[in-house]
Amino acid sequence: MQCPYCRSLRIIERDGQYVCMDCGTVIGSVYVYDTYAQASPLMDSEEIDLAPIWKSVEKSVRKSSEVRMSIYRRLRTINELFRVGRESYSVYRAYDCMSFIARAFGIGNEYVEEAKTILKRILANKGSVTYYEAAVAAMLYVILSHNLPVSTKQVISMCKSKGHKLTFEAIRDSLTGIGVKYSLRDRVLSYIRSGLVKLFGDSWVTIYPEAEKFLNSLKRSVIQSRSPPILAAAVIYCVSKELGYKLRVEDVARAVQVSQYTLRDYARKLCNN
Repeated sequence: MQCPYCRSLRIIERDGQYVCMDCGTVIGSVYVYDTYAQASPLMDSEEIDLAPIWKSVEKSVRKSSEVRMSIYRRLRTINELFRVGRESYSVYRAYDCMSFIARAFGIGNEYVEEAKTILKRILANKGSVTYYEAAVAAMLYVILSHNLPVSTKQVISMCKSKGHKLTFEAIRDSLTGIGVKYSLRDRVLSYIRSGLVKLFGDSWVTIYPEAEKFLNSLKRSVIQSRSPPILAAAVIYCVSKELGYKLRVEDVARAVQVSQYTLRDYARKLCNN
């Protein structure tokens, strides 16, 4: 976007308005908000650079220094209002983003509340992460630490399908910065439990111990060689086959939300071991 008055490309979005940082012109309202794509807004003592606006004022106001100082103080007040208002609005939209992810994957509201505290920790690192990326990373932190049966790939793919700009690298760096820790084995078990519930209903409790025993029999290198959802789906298929249940690969893949083609090849190898 270009300012129609001074032709500057330094256009920012503040509280629902496009503002030129060079001449201070309010260009117009933001009717289609670029959801969460902006970088983190100004925080703490950081401020908008008022020098270009001040130079424009000096050209227009040829009066006493007292008048110019009065205008300058007003500009600083406006800057503070922009900073606080924009920050609050961005945090609100980040909370809304986390709630959206929770609804999409059936995650309880108590996890969203926990993610709000994680969001503050991510933003406190003062990296280049956007508010949207921080919100997604906060939800993934909760998902991973509580071993919820939702994969990082699923969350990022869902967000991208909505048109949001998101990179796995930014999410990974955010999670690394706050030291996310989780058990790979427990995450596999969470997918196994979720898949069995979908496939067998209440009878899952009779099959789960066998699935856990099968998983424990695998070498650590085998567990680490595949993503938790794929490994869980393969374990379900192999154990169900051993117990005499006639499940199709397609049904297991659908229950755990993985590719049936990947599962078919991997389950064949795992069941023969």
